[in-house]
Amino acid sequence: MLPIYDVIQIEDFIDEKSGRTKPWVVFANTPEGLKTYVVKLFTTAQINSFCLNNEVICNFLATEFELPVPKCVLLNIPEEITMNLEPEHQQQYYNADPRPKFATELISDVNSAILGLPKSIYKNRIEIDTTYGFDNLIRNYDRGQIKTNLLLSAESAYLIDHELAFNPKYIADINFNSFYIEDNFSKYHLFYSYLKQSTFKSKSSYFEEFEFFLNSLNVNKLNEYFHFLYNEGFPNNQSEIMAWLAQVKQNIRKFVELLRISIQ
Repeated sequence: MLPIYDVIQIEDFIDEKSGRTKPWVVFANTPEGLKTYVVKLFTTAQINSFCLNNEVICNFLATEFELPVPKCVLLNIPEEITMNLEPEHQQQYYNADPRPKFATELISDVNSAILGLPKSIYKNRIEIDTTYGFDNLIRNYDRGQIKTNLLLSAESAYLIDHELAFNPKYIADINFNSFYIEDNFSKYHLFYSYLKQSTFKSKSSYFEEFEFFLNSLNVNKLNEYFHFLYNEGFPNNQSEIMAWLAQVKQNIRKFVELLRISIQ
């Protein structure tokens, strides 16, 4: 299950002008030696809104769709190593929830994706239709055209920041007889325009891989993650997420068809 490591040094701070969490870059001791992580200092209110749970669950789910994500862990940050920080960072530490923090391995030599890049830049690094389908599955409206939450390296692209996924507003009491893909999950998605402007031939094969992975997905694998998080003292949104995913699994063909309709 998710390892929990201790931070031994705070290295840097990421300036997220459009973000909420202002992550830190830290060094932590691991069985493989010293590793560098990007850690989010969620507040208790954010934890209670399931931000950490969503990060963990979506990190795992992405791997089930063969979408690249940085490997995640939980980190403890000892108070004593924060004593010499600037006041604003000390305050951020004290405002953070005291439980272990969500973190991902730092990936070197990456840049944030920006709107307007050639389609080939993305297609050579990640399956754009599978990513679009995945974000609709986890009800993630936060991979947009301004804040893309996608890191590009020379050969790959990495999905990050899934704290806003699985909002109960978008997964509870859903009736698939009237369900459709809303604009905030389609028109404002980073890859929407690339998919919509594709040729008819390309569109005809979109979401085939996504459908294959969705058919193969064993949602029961998530139970051990929910159990682990609950044992670590985190709130539990297992029933809501599992109910939504079970409903999608029962309506795979319709869900995929709605994805195709949304980019027509």
